[in-house]
Amino acid sequence: MTQVRAPRPVVPPRFFVTAALPFAIPALVTLALVFTVGEGWPRNIPPGSGLKLAGFFVTALTGLLVWRIATRKLADIRVRKVAALLCGLTGLMGWPVWSVGVLPSINGSVLGEPQTVSMVLERTETTTVSRSNGLNHWAHLAPQNADAPVGAGRYFIPEGIYQDWNSRRPRSVSLTTAKGLLGAQVVTAFE
Repeated sequence: MTQVRAPRPVVPPRFFVTAALPFAIPALVTLALVFTVGEGWPRNIPPGSGLKLAGFFVTALTGLLVWRIATRKLADIRVRKVAALLCGLTGLMGWPVWSVGVLPSINGSVLGEPQTVSMVLERTETTTVSRSNGLNHWAHLAPQNADAPVGAGRYFIPEGIYQDWNSRRPRSVSLTTAKGLLGAQVVTAFE
């Protein structure tokens, strides 16, 4: 007895382009925010107040919607499985873009009441910006009070603040925070 093989599935040319949309969408939204908003919305999120889980949910939703669009006219289960795999992989590539690009910007678009938090300055450091000679400036801070709205960790700081703190070596510094639209804290100022 000879076994009859199912014919090789044929997919439309746009299939693979559509399957890449879970990565392309957050990248395009990020570019749109850069060109329209720029630095107008604060987006400096302190350690422990990130949007990784929210980014994961947006990633999953984007991947699911793109998968539905890519497979809506395709009946072959093999093609639907490949589309699910491709949408999942490109969605995972888009997860960091949602988590550290788009969502922090949206979070900073609307801020609640500002609060000043006293922090202990433990140390400062610099790191090299990827593929350039530029430097990122960081401060390791810990809250003086246990009920502070932000936690201890490494905070991204402007170069001027870095220079000032390194020259003065203060033991205690202040930062201003506010709750953003998506619930994450945003650092709006350092003193």
